[in-house]
Amino acid sequence: IKYEREREFGFKTTAMLRYANYEPCGELFYRTMAGESALQTAIADGSLSGQKWVQSPFNTHDITVTEASLTLRYAPGETFVNTKQRRLPVNLDAPVFTLQHTLGLKGVLGSDYTYNMTEATAYKRFWLSSWGNLDVHLKGGIQWNKVPFPLLIMPAANLSYILQDGTFNLINNMEFLNDRYASLDVSWNMQGKLFNRIPLIKKLKWREFIGVKCLWGTLTDKNNPFLEQNKNDDMLMMFPGHYDRTGNYNYSSYVMDPKVPYVEVTAGIHNIFKLLHIEYVRRLNYNHLPTANKWGVRLMIRTVF
Repeated sequence: IKYEREREFGFKTTAMLRYANYEPCGELFYRTMAGESALQTAIADGSLSGQKWVQSPFNTHDITVTEASLTLRYAPGETFVNTKQRRLPVNLDAPVFTLQHTLGLKGVLGSDYTYNMTEATAYKRFWLSSWGNLDVHLKGGIQWNKVPFPLLIMPAANLSYILQDGTFNLINNMEFLNDRYASLDVSWNMQGKLFNRIPLIKKLKWREFIGVKCLWGTLTDKNNPFLEQNKNDDMLMMFPGHYDRTGNYNYSSYVMDPKVPYVEVTAGIHNIFKLLHIEYVRRLNYNHLPTANKWGVRLMIRTVF
């Protein structure tokens, strides 16, 4: 249930009540650290021989959350063109600031957890005269409470070949789990500054594009299931992963080094046939992880005036 109230001077308030139930499928499962310790003990004493795999009596079947959130958004000078189905922003120069807080309501409609999460974002476009425009997005957030991994902060991952704004193209789903994060997304549309100096390319009216996306993240001790102090915790869950044929568990989610941000860079061409945008994406670090994809090609249909 969502209620929005928007003022003409660019200030919008959004209040929302949300209920959700999560049940894992495939190779994903929910198992608390206490459940994993009990499972290993049962396997060691022979009472649960052959039960080391995904299906286990010590798994948590599902989790339920009920949450209330309040979002404040301020975009002075923002204007739109309205259609019957939607509205489109027409002046992307307007700065946009948002602040959101989400409260988990344990016990309401069967909710399992109490938690507080705060996120803030900022956006601004800068014009560089004949060198085009620079779009800058800043984001940051904190999960204040101890919660299982489905309620930690997951980077916005885009696993498709179609570009999507506000996402990382070479991060896998749940690859990094944090309770503190900050991200920076800078894209520079050069508006043909270089291509217009190349005779043949100039006739095509292609436009060059470069960008960089960075993610800083950390996981505090209270939410880190890898620490000895949390090995029997009855709330924290094992991070996602899978069992190999020998029964060894291989993690696919990791804890970031707070001193080493994740970085990916892009170089692309847009305005191909007036509507196609193609980018080459390169991941600069954390390439030692077994799930890492070092590079890729992404595209989208977008008309830029």
